[in-house]
Amino acid sequence: MAVAVVLGAAGCASGGGDAVAGRAPRELRDGLLTAERLPAGYGLVTGADDSDDSDGSDGSGGSGGSDPLDRQPTESLARMPCEELNSTPFLARYAPALEEAAVGLAGLPAAGGSRGWYGRQSLERYPPGRAAGVLADLRAVALRCASPGPVFADGVRSERRVTVEPLGGGLLLRAAQVDAAGDPVLTDRIAVLRDGDVLLVVQEVAGRGEAERLPILVDAAVAAYRAAPRP
Repeated sequence: MAVAVVLGAAGCASGGGDAVAGRAPRELRDGLLTAERLPAGYGLVTGADDSDDSDGSDGSGGSGGSDPLDRQPTESLARMPCEELNSTPFLARYAPALEEAAVGLAGLPAAGGSRGWYGRQSLERYPPGRAAGVLADLRAVALRCASPGPVFADGVRSERRVTVEPLGGGLLLRAAQVDAAGDPVLTDRIAVLRDGDVLLVVQEVAGRGEAERLPILVDAAVAAYRAAPRP
């Protein structure tokens, strides 16, 4: 994935580090992708519940809500079961933020394909110093889950393979289900970038192959975040 960005900077930086703290948007929802900010061929998921997950929904969609959260994690992120890496959104359960704004995303099928692209973008604001810890815990989970493990769906056995790599000052995590021949069947990808106490998260849900769509959405999400009004 050829994306290396620093959220708080004026431009992209190959192999960049942490973003400039204190430059987060005044309102998190102002930093989300909108219909106008999306690349051609993509749209927002409409008719979904507000994505702060406070109503117990899975938060896979959203209408760009931005709400303070008052939740305690069900379990620490560092001890999260590996199979949860394929759930959306696991951060809300294992590393709930003080405030979250999120929106569901969808893309048209690629040329000659029959299946569209589905994903989610969120901005997560944490207490001072906590965002860096969440990023470190997520990297540790990915490394712990790197050993292949079985996955059962509809009585069919497949194998889960997890990889993680640096992405600017954040990370790109892949959780793939592969068949007996070792070919990916479904892959969840999550890109996480940090700007001070805010995490920008773009997730691809049950993708097929190594699609080019996630980098396109990450670039658009970073541009939207940078364009948001600051205090």
